Order: sequence, then C-alpha cells, then structure tokens
Amino acid sequence: MDSRQRYRAFISYSHRDRKTAAWLHRALETYRAPKQLRSEGGEALAGGLRPIFRDRDDLSAAADLSGAIREALDRSDALIVLCSPASAASRWVDQELAYFLATRGPGQVICVITPSTPLATPLDELLTPALRAALPVGVEPLAVDLRPGADGRRLARLKIAARLLRVSLDQLVQRDARRRLRLMSAFTALALAVTVGMGAMTVLTLQSRQIAREQRDETEALVAYMLGDLRQQLEPVGRLDVLDGVSAKVLAYYAKARDDRLDDKALAQRAKAQTLLGTIREQRGDLVGAEDAFGQAATTTRTLAERDPKDGQRIFDEAQNVFWLGYVQWRRGDVAGAERGFKQYDALARRLVQLDPRRAEWRVEVAYANNNLGTLLFEQGRPEEAAAAFRKALAVFEAERARAPKAKVNLVGAANSRAWLADCLVRLGRLREALAEREAVSALLAEAAAGARDDKRLLARSVAAESALLRLRFDLGEAIASRQAFEAATRRLNELAALDPSNARWREYQVISQMDAVDRIAWTGPAGLAKAKALHVAAAASLAKLRATGDANIWAPDLDGRMAMQAIVLAQCAGDQPTAKSLAEALLERLRILSDKREGEGDRSALRGFAQLAAGDPQAAISTLSPRRGSLSPAVMDTLARAYRMSGRRDEAAAIVEALGKGGYASPSFLAFWGDSLPGGVVSREAST
Repeated sequence: MDSRQRYRAFISYSHRDRKTAAWLHRALETYRAPKQLRSEGGEALAGGLRPIFRDRDDLSAAADLSGAIREALDRSDALIVLCSPASAASRWVDQELAYFLATRGPGQVICVITPSTPLATPLDELLTPALRAALPVGVEPLAVDLRPGADGRRLARLKIAARLLRVSLDQLVQRDARRRLRLMSAFTALALAVTVGMGAMTVLTLQSRQIAREQRDETEALVAYMLGDLRQQLEPVGRLDVLDGVSAKVLAYYAKARDDRLDDKALAQRAKAQTLLGTIREQRGDLVGAEDAFGQAATTTRTLAERDPKDGQRIFDEAQNVFWLGYVQWRRGDVAGAERGFKQYDALARRLVQLDPRRAEWRVEVAYANNNLGTLLFEQGRPEEAAAAFRKALAVFEAERARAPKAKVNLVGAANSRAWLADCLVRLGRLREALAEREAVSALLAEAAAGARDDKRLLARSVAAESALLRLRFDLGEAIASRQAFEAATRRLNELAALDPSNARWREYQVISQMDAVDRIAWTGPAGLAKAKALHVAAAASLAKLRATGDANIWAPDLDGRMAMQAIVLAQCAGDQPTAKSLAEALLERLRILSDKREGEGDRSALRGFAQLAAGDPQAAISTLSPRRGSLSPAVMDTLARAYRMSGRRDEAAAIVEALGKGGYASPSFLAFWGDSLPGGVVSREAST
C-alpha cells in the first residue's frame, strides 16, 4: 500500500498569478465540509479539502524540482489551473497539464479564470496547448470565473469545493447559507461576551506581549532559514522564479514594518533579501532593477557597519553589496562608478583580513578585489597590468586550494582568474600560454561541477568555459578537430537555456555559441556560407529576444558588436561589397552615437577599426588601431595588417602577419586572406599534418 500523502488537488499557475494562487490555496485548505454531507455516490464526507498542493509552498528543498512536481501530480486527485494570458503562454503550466492529462481525463481538470484577465478574452485563448488538445473539437470546459461581475470569491470557492467533494453545488450553497446564519448568531453572542471579558484582557496583556515576542522570534528564524539554508539549496536548481519567490516573501514581510521599528538583525535580513533580488534581476538582464536593489541593500549594510565598525560580518555584508553595485555599473558602461565601487570593495576586503586573517572566506575577498582591478585594467586596454592583477588573485586562490583542494569556491575562483588571464595573454599575442590557461579553466570547472552535479549554474559556467577553450583552439587552426566538441557544448547550452528561459546569462551563453557556429561554418565553402547566413539570422533573433526581455539600452561589443561584424564578414565572403560597406557605415554611425551618449561597455576601438577598413578607409583604421598595438588581439592585429596592405605599406603588414604566424594564430579568415599573398604564407596545423 502506498503510504505517501495524497493531495485533493494540484494548483497549476503562472508566476504572474501567484497572488491569486495563494488566495485560492488558503481558501480551499480552510474550507470545511458541512456535517452529514454526502457525495453523489452516497458516501459520507468528513473533514475539509486539505491538503492542496501549490508548488512554491509545498515543494521541499529537493534538488530535482521537476521530479518533485511530477510526484505531486501523480498523487493529486484533481488539477486546478489558473487560466490567464500568462498561464496560456507558460511552458511550465503546459507541461504540468500535459503530464496530468497523460493519465487522467480533462474531467479531472478545474479551470479558474483569474480576476485580472480581460473580460473580452474568450476561454479558448486562456487554455494551454496541452489542455486544448485533450478536449473534444469545439468543446470548452466549464470554468469558475473570478473576474469582477462573475462568480465572485465566495461562489467560486463553493463551486470548486463541490467539484472536489463530488457533490451538487446547490447542496453546498444552501448549507453555506444556513452556516452563515448560525455564525451571525454566534458572533452576536460573542460580542456580548467580549464586552464582559475586556476587564480580564488587561490581566493578560503582559502574557500577550510575551507571546507576540516569541512569535516574532519564530518568524525571524524562518526568514533566516529562507535567506540561508533554503537559498543555498535552491540556487543550484537554476529556477530564478523560485528564488524570486523567496526574496519577495521576505521583503513583503519587512514592508509591513517601519524602518525605525526594525532592529539591526531585521535590517540585515532585509538587506540580504534585497541582495538576492538584485542577483536575480542581474541574471534576468534587468540591470537597472538590479542596480536599484543592490543600492538599497548597500545603503542598509553601510549604516549597520558604521554602527559597529569592528563587526566583521557587517563589513563582509557591506563588501558584497558594494561589489555587486560596482559590477552592475560596469556592465551598464559606467566605468567611473564601477572603479569607485571596486576600490571601495578592495578597502573593505583588506579591513576584513586585518580583523581576522584566519578566516578563509575573508582572505579570498582580497583575491576578488584583485580580479575586479584586473577587469578594469583589461577594459582600459592595459593587458600587461591586468594580467599582473589576475596573477595576484590566482595566487590567493591557489593558496586556498592547497588548504581545501575540493572547496567549490576555491575551484571557481581560480578558474575565473585564469580565464581573465587567458584573455590578457590573447591580447598580448601569447596564444599558446592562453591555451594552457583555458585548458586549466576547463579542468577546474569540470572538477567543481563533478562535485556538485545538481548545480545548474556551475554546469552552465563549465560548458561556457569549454566553449571559450574551443574558440581559442579554433583560432589556433584546430577547426576540424573541435567541431564535434563545439556541437556537444551547444546542445548542453540549449538544454540549460530551456531549463529557465528567464535566465539572461544562460541565454547570453547560447547566443555566443550560435555566433561561434557562424565563424566555424562560414569558411567551409559555398554550402557552409549559406548555412552560416541562416545561423547568423537565428543568432540575431536570439540576441534581439534577449535584449527585449532584459535591459534594451545595453550595447556590448562582444555581443551586439560581434553580431554586426559577422554580418559584414558574411557579405564580404559572398562577394557583396556594397552591402558590406553599407553595414560597416551603419556600424560606425552606431559607434558614434554610443560614444556621444557614453553608452555601452568596453573599448570599442577594435570594432571601429574593423568597420573603417570594411567601409574602404584603411588610413582611418590605421589611425584607430596602431596606437593600441600593445593591447590588440590577434584578430584585430590581422585587421591592422590588412589596413597597412590596402594603404600600400606591405612591409609593415608582412611583419604583423609573420608575428601572428609565429604565435600560432591560424584562424580560417586569416589563412584565407594571407595564405597566397605572402611568400611561404601561413598554414594551419591540420593542413601541415
């Protein structure tokens, strides 16, 4: 016999309808069937409708979210679906319905139209594809309607209860009316009793205060659990909506209290919830909202740290928010704001180590600060200095790895420092050294992911690192050998992006993998060029969708700029020079506007030089790129060499090409352009073998 708990019903809903779902959950679980009520089959009905399953309340901290939901659906007698435009478009709601309908008929599904649904919307447009497919042609299910002027909440509750209890609605309505009359009589008698009892209440006041204080302590303990253990268990799952629900509940709790009535502990908990909200918004691409959340959290933690400057935990909390605020400002292109934040973060990290040098989590804060400094130097076109900062950070992480070799934070920290160091080495033309660092990054993250198989965020970073390694190998002439690995990485990124479509960072990884495929295929002949064009269209559509759901004002050289460059290259490969020139001129105009508005992130000189050359102005490209020769990647040095050649300065072009060849640079575009134009040209490693 199966002893596991069964549910009267499973409530399926879109995250946007969570308030209605919460009300319905409470309304059904608090409903009590009238005494002596019998079902249509004649059986006695005792008790109420408990339990009702609502995933965000009843789901445990299990790592396998989908498995837990499937199990709950298997153990539910009915499925209640909140019908709204949002739920009709929700992939999760449709999957829950499809799974339930696979073993039960549509008669076990109860449709409830949400109160916010427009009155003119027909029911058919509010159903998911799975439910529409399960219904006979031309048949609509009976629905409970919560919209104004329709059933209303009391009647809706009775309609659903009647369906779940398998009794007629008339029975419940009549018995409910009689019960309400009895309640009114009871309340009248109670009012008289309350009047008599007011004197006794004075005696109990002190006891009530003690009870309230104990209840508050219990609530605070629950909040600490939600922001601590529960968050740590939920983050690896990769569902931002679940984490969003945690932060929303905590912030809603604290919103009921005035700031001047919150003690330091409550203020710290509220700041943690705001930090969590900021990280969720950042991952969703809402950088403006993330900056606002981190800013509020930083204000609170700064106040708390000032009250007790020797409390290391308060300084640590402030440092986290200062970092996140600077990071979001960096991503939004506010380099000055990011620099101020990162310098403040570095000072806080050093204060922590001074307070207690024995704490490992504080020692690594100094490493993170060095990584931040290196990032700014890298963006300023100073790769040699940036590499030195990343090596300092790496030294700290490696020292911590020696103490705790399997600690995930040390593995990931070392991998991050090595990844940035690899980028610096690429800028310095030291591709073989960069390859060694990229291989180390891939190995570190693979090791960390193997030790935390349920951590989807870590898995995404591991796959993205593998893709970056493959891109570097591609530039070193290993295009054929890495083709299958490229395709495998792309499949894994697509699976992760499908797991949580709201995660903008995972979708960025997906877009980058699509653009990598364009580079890989464009140089494999006419058929490859046609396929590359189709892939580029798909990648552009993915990027447009990403921008539409995130911060539409962000313009990133490695995404938007690279997409524009690829369009120009594809036109050049097809021999369509007029189109290539037109696209190049459009890119130059976009860069000019961005420069005037001070928008976008990173150094855009590489893009500008490329576009100037493609527009037919090699001298402008030389003027843009030559002053930065010490910080240009091999691909951009290739652009400069082509500009020299078009300007008639063949010796300077040859010198660059020779240096790139000796450094191992052998991308297909480089070989296609220079292979026949210089004596003894450059050949790829695969061609030589």
